[in-house]
Amino acid sequence: MAEQDRIRLEIVTPEKQVFHALVEQFTAPAVTGSTGILYNHAPLITVLEPGVLTYKKDGVSGRVAVGKGFLEVRNNEAEILVDNAELAENIDVARALAAAERARKRLAERSANVDVHRAQAALARALARLKATT
Repeated sequence: MAEQDRIRLEIVTPEKQVFHALVEQFTAPAVTGSTGILYNHAPLITVLEPGVLTYKKDGVSGRVAVGKGFLEVRNNEAEILVDNAELAENIDVARALAAAERARKRLAERSANVDVHRAQAALARALARLKATT
């Protein structure tokens, strides 16, 4: 596959650039469902939900756990702006499991001092991180 048949994919959080490469294809967790992007995709702007972004680079598949954010595709360039992102190989599984358990406990409490939306968001992030490692 020639370089001109690839998409420039960039994943950025408020803190840093997490990923930048020329890829053959990728799939992102859009709120409307999993969205696949190939070379020469039509222009697109969509909202992302926490989940796993998969990509293929030089014939090798990779995964990135991403949080809520936006995806814009135009002219074979894709920019992803998310609140958090982590490459699968950098995820600490034990830490993600502990975070998921903490969030589940907080959701089970349902007391007045528990921020349910925050606990749900923490659980979604932890589950995305775990899914990216499998």
